[in-house]
Amino acid sequence: VFAIASLSVYGIVLAGWSSNSKYSLLGALRSASQMISYELSYGLSLAAVIVLAGSLSLREIVEMQGGYWFGFIPKWFVFLQPLGFVIYMIAGVAETNRAPFDFPEAEQELVAGYHTEYSSMSFAMFFLAEYINIVTVAAVAASLFLGGWQMPFVPELVARWSPEAAGLLTPVWFLIKVGAICFFYIWMRWTLPRLRYDQLMTFGWKVLLPLSALNLLVTAAAVIYFA
Repeated sequence: VFAIASLSVYGIVLAGWSSNSKYSLLGALRSASQMISYELSYGLSLAAVIVLAGSLSLREIVEMQGGYWFGFIPKWFVFLQPLGFVIYMIAGVAETNRAPFDFPEAEQELVAGYHTEYSSMSFAMFFLAEYINIVTVAAVAASLFLGGWQMPFVPELVARWSPEAAGLLTPVWFLIKVGAICFFYIWMRWTLPRLRYDQLMTFGWKVLLPLSALNLLVTAAAVIYFA
């Protein structure tokens, strides 16, 4: 999933370079540097979950989040990795070029960025890919941090009435979580102002990356100590 998502950098750079426009090229280079910078924090936040779960299988990671602590707290990794979840969400915004990190298409500076020379179906395909990327980021977050298809309390109540209905509702819970994260990203776009580009890069390299590395080290130490 992450390897395929990283290939989008090549498409954006080629789209900007082939437009033969300085605005498109600058927008593409901005996007590439932004995505590469935040992929480090993005990957380290997920590595902490993998270390905690001891598996690379999404199915096994989701299954490990079943059950409850103290009888009422879901065993979702968001409660064990709150910092990792926050880092993942921030890096996900930068990875998808959404506001307040939508510098590749800053209207005041670059017109529409690498979209400038595209119209009609070509323009639509870029936006379609952007929103597919948002859904992918949301689906991974729902699987690794929010328990995937597992919903606390409700399945047990439904299973008493109909076990078949409880099984059929599992994709519904997953889609609800994905939709909630997508709504959060769209909400951020219309709420937060765009930052400066130097603030974005400084935050990514000097704040987010050290925090994600520290989170991974603390998680690994805790797993070794309590194993």
